[in-house]
Amino acid sequence: MNRATAATAATAREATRQQALLQALFAAQPSPVPAPDLGVCQRDQRWAAGLAAYRGNGLEHAIAALRAQFPTLLAMLGEAPFAVLCARYWHAYPPRRGDLAHIGAEFADCIAALDDLRAWPWLADSARLDWARWAVVFDAPAQLAEADLQRLATCDPTRLQLRLAPGTRLLHTHWPVLALWRAHQSPDVDADALHAALRMPAAPLWIWREGTQARCRELSAGEAGWLGALRAGVRLDQALQAAAEDFDVGAWLQAAVQHGWIDGIEIRAEISTSA
Repeated sequence: MNRATAATAATAREATRQQALLQALFAAQPSPVPAPDLGVCQRDQRWAAGLAAYRGNGLEHAIAALRAQFPTLLAMLGEAPFAVLCARYWHAYPPRRGDLAHIGAEFADCIAALDDLRAWPWLADSARLDWARWAVVFDAPAQLAEADLQRLATCDPTRLQLRLAPGTRLLHTHWPVLALWRAHQSPDVDADALHAALRMPAAPLWIWREGTQARCRELSAGEAGWLGALRAGVRLDQALQAAAEDFDVGAWLQAAVQHGWIDGIEIRAEISTSA
C-alpha cells in the first residue's frame, strides 16, 4: 500500500470513527457497549462514565465553538441566552461531523424555526452573515490563472462560464444585517445606534475571503443579479442579461481579479441539438 492509499484509508477510518462517536453521543438510549468502529476498550461502568463525560463535554465544546462562529449573535443575545440557544441547537441539530469548525452550519435555520424568537426576525439573517464570514476563511483560495483571462478576452461569451471562488458567498436578506453587524463591533452597544441600524435599508451582501480574513459589502440589485446568475452556473452571456443595464462588468472583473472572487473561466462543451 503506497502512502496516498494509506492516507486515504486512514482518513476514511477516522470519518467512520467520528460518525460512530456522534451516534453514541446523541442516541436516545446510550449503548451499554461501544460500537466496534470506535476502537475503544472500555466496557460496562467505565464505558458509561466515559460516554456521560463526553456528552457533557461535547455541549460545552459546542458552545465554545458557536461563540467563536457567531460573535454578532452572542453580542445581540448576551452570554446566558446564547448558551441556552446553543443547547437547544445541540439537541435539535446533532452535528454530522466530528470537526466542531463546521458545527454552526444549521444554526441560522434553527433560529428561524423557533417561534419564541420571531419577535427578533433579523436574528436568523445575522447568524447567516456570521456563518458566512466564518466559513469563507476555511475555503480554498481562488485558482484563477492567466489562461482563464485569455479565454475571457478571446472567446464568445455564449461559450464561457465564470466560476466563482469557493471563498465567496451571496446573502439575500430582508434586514440591514451589515449595519447591525457594524453596530455590534463595539463592546458597548448603544441603543440609539441599534435603532438607527434597524432603520437602514436592507441590501444583498457579498462576503468573501481575502488572504486570511473575511470581507463583506452591500450590493446593488444589478450586481446581485449578476452574481446570483454566476452562482447558478449559467453562461456568461446569460449572466450579463441578469445584470442591470448600467452594471459595469469591466469594473467588476477588475475588482474580482484584485480580490480573488473568480476561481476560473471555462469553455462550456457545445451541446448538439441534432436528432
